[in-house]
Parts: sequence; structure tokens; C-alpha cells
Amino acid sequence: MRIGKKAQTEVTQMAGFEVSFIRKRVRNINLRIRPSTGAIQVSAPLTVSRRTVETFVASRTDWIKAAQKRVLERQSIVEPELISGATVMWFGQPLELSILDSGQKASVEIVDNELIVRFRHSFLADKRQAEILKLLDATYRAELERRLPLMLDKWQPMVGVEARECRVRRMKTRWGSCNIHKARIWMSLELAKYPPECIEYVLVHELTHLLEPSHNKRFHRLVGEVMPDWKARKAQLNQTNQRKVD
Repeated sequence: MRIGKKAQTEVTQMAGFEVSFIRKRVRNINLRIRPSTGAIQVSAPLTVSRRTVETFVASRTDWIKAAQKRVLERQSIVEPELISGATVMWFGQPLELSILDSGQKASVEIVDNELIVRFRHSFLADKRQAEILKLLDATYRAELERRLPLMLDKWQPMVGVEARECRVRRMKTRWGSCNIHKARIWMSLELAKYPPECIEYVLVHELTHLLEPSHNKRFHRLVGEVMPDWKARKAQLNQTNQRKVD
């Protein structure tokens, strides 16, 4: 058995950027921006010259700057403190948050334009935010999981496919994803804060991947045939958040 050397990452300068550069067994030069930090990562085939790699990075200068700007914008968005009087979003509708101490079991309910959170007053002050967030997330998840089957019933016949599973989970950088081999769709929990038309766009996007895995012209044509206003829905979804659908 032959054991090769482990590939080493080099932190270097390319086209005026600090880059984490690695050579490995890949076919193409790959450029990636870390969504959490904005750091630039470049991998290249073993046989490609460094000058070719630097030229490639230079050709992507505008894209790199735009991607790093989006990372900074995301980092500048501060989640509102979960206190009474704060505004929270519920499927596109702004609600006023009311937090009430209760000796009873924790609960969340919506009354008119108010989202009322009741939880046991025994929680320590430094744990209140975490407990309130946990309650809200559970409520968001339950309602999103209730609505998704109804949306699937509406859109699957129109797209002409059926997903075997459609699940909800936290996603840091995506609105949704699709495992085409298992016909399984994942939807971001964060979607519960957005209007139903935005959630439907992500669902149709992922369903269409069961027909066309790539984001090519055929894919966008298929989405457009089913949902002619998909670009407007996508723009609304990405107006304040730079996640992507995959």
C-alpha cells in the first residue's frame, strides 16, 4: 500500500488578496469564500502553474469583493433581543413579542398581532434568552412542518415529481437543499419568518432539482414554467439575507 504525503495548505498573497492555497488531485481550479469569515480558499490541480492560478484569482476580483461584502453585511445584522415589545417575524407578518412569567408549562400562542411566550419564572436571568429562543424555534418548526405538506400537495403535481421526504433543519448558508438520489428535500428553519410565497419558491426550486440537478438553462426554464414570478419571490427572500438555495 502506497501512502502519499498529506496535502499542505499555504497562506499566501494572490492578486492582492490573502489566500489559503492548496494543491491536490482535482481537475479544475476551485475558488471558495468561507461564509462565516469571508476568507478565500483556492485549490488547484498538481500540474497547473502558480501563475495560472494567480491569473484565475485576479479574473475573479469583482466576484471576491462582492462575496466578502455580503459576508460583512450578514455579520452586521444583529438579531433583536428577545424582550417584550420586540418585533418578531411570523411567516412574513410582524408580531409584537410579549414575554410572560408563568408557573405553568411553557407555551407560545398568537393573539391578533401579538406573539405571547409564557415560561416558568424559575429560569435564571442568564438563561432566559436561550429558553425563549428554544420555545420560538420549536413553534416555528411545528408550524413550518404543518404547512409544508400542504405546499407539497399544491406544487408537486405542477412540477411533475414527488419528494420521498421533506424535512426542516437549521441551515447557516442555505434556504434549502435536495438529495436527488434519495429524493429528500431539506428546508431551512429560518424560512418560517418569511412570507409563504418565498417558502413556495424554495420548495419549487428543490423539487425541480429532482428533474434537473444542475442550475443550467433547462433548470431555470422548468422553474419558470411552473412559477413565472420566481425571480420576484427570490429577490424578496434575499432582500435582507444572503443565503442561497442549492
